[in-house]
Amino acid sequence: MASLLSEFVLDNFINNYEKANETMWRKEDLDHRLQERQWRVDDLQREQEWRAHDIRTDRIHKKLSNEQRQADTRAEHLSAISEISAELSGFALVSIINVNLPDDIDLTLLWVYGVTSALTICCMVLSLLVCTFLMMAVTRYCAHDLEFVVKRLDDEDIDRIHPFERWWVSRCEVDWQLSYFLFRTGMKTIHKVVHCTEIHVLVVGVTLFLLELAIVSWVQYSHYHVASISITFVSFVGLLVWHSRIWSKWRYLMSRPEVDVIPNEKTPLMRKTYSRDKSALRVPKTNVD
Repeated sequence: MASLLSEFVLDNFINNYEKANETMWRKEDLDHRLQERQWRVDDLQREQEWRAHDIRTDRIHKKLSNEQRQADTRAEHLSAISEISAELSGFALVSIINVNLPDDIDLTLLWVYGVTSALTICCMVLSLLVCTFLMMAVTRYCAHDLEFVVKRLDDEDIDRIHPFERWWVSRCEVDWQLSYFLFRTGMKTIHKVVHCTEIHVLVVGVTLFLLELAIVSWVQYSHYHVASISITFVSFVGLLVWHSRIWSKWRYLMSRPEVDVIPNEKTPLMRKTYSRDKSALRVPKTNVD
């Protein structure tokens, strides 16, 4: 009887011990499963963040490349204008230095020739200087500010906002148009709004260079009217082609770029159209799996 009782007690103790262990093991298994689930959620979130970061990095790199291409295009435009301005001003200066003045030259004609040559050289040199400083400004902006500005863009603004065009319109567009008009053509008044005031710029350039060519023929060949008339006719034809064929076809290049800023060098950049249709233009954020 005592052996049966002791055996019963021992079996009961062993069963209780196994049940306690089973309960503890079950709880540990549930805790481990919850921990694995949390690890999986953390891994998915981390992968999603990494993928979103990789996608943003790739978009930023493409945006920087696109902005840099726009800056390079602007720099090529400025370089072309400055090179041609330097050549034309050099030609005009050489013509002044090497011209042979006859003894009986008309002083009025000499005055017109001198003034025309001086205006041509001044306009071309001013155009050259403006283009040079604009190229320096573009280089400095691309080297120091462009990457920082692009990286600060929100995800929905990367494909919509163009930092270089905004900077160009607000800081350089007026000077660029002034330089181009100085280079371009003669004797007309342009109206530009700068700092809320109107400026009137008398622009001269290629037209004056062609006029100088016609005038120098009468100074150099004053005793050979046939040569003077021939050179004047050639200059007139060149002037006519320049105005009627070249400039009339490519004048759209001087139109302002379509950007959402008001070009003002003293006031902050202001939105023109996005204030009323911002909700229509905003790109919704998408979750990355």
